[in-house]
Amino acid sequence: MAERGKGHGGKREGSGRPKGSRMRRSEALAEELIMAGRCPAEALVRLAEECEAQGDVKEAIGAWKSILPYVYPKPKAVEFETERALDFARDLLEMRTQTAKKDVNLDHVAMVEQALADFEER
Repeated sequence: MAERGKGHGGKREGSGRPKGSRMRRSEALAEELIMAGRCPAEALVRLAEECEAQGDVKEAIGAWKSILPYVYPKPKAVEFETERALDFARDLLEMRTQTAKKDVNLDHVAMVEQALADFEER
């Protein structure tokens, strides 16, 4: 089997459509709608309101769901640092053990606040 030269197959830097760019047809359609004074989002709102008034809940929900991405962005993933949480839990357990040994009566809120303050000092 013959070897292929560099540049064949696989992802290449700078190739393809740039992320977030729109197709020419999409831009042309958007321009036509704007020129005609039409707004798809406003039409969906009217449709949802009409469906609600007529008691067609399924259609109203569908229309409202279609509008959501334009009004509220999707929540981003939350990063969770497992090691840091485990360190905090260990510190809290150690503090509880020390408190129990000293026979000091701290309420739970004060104990957690103290553990959090000690943890953040690191």
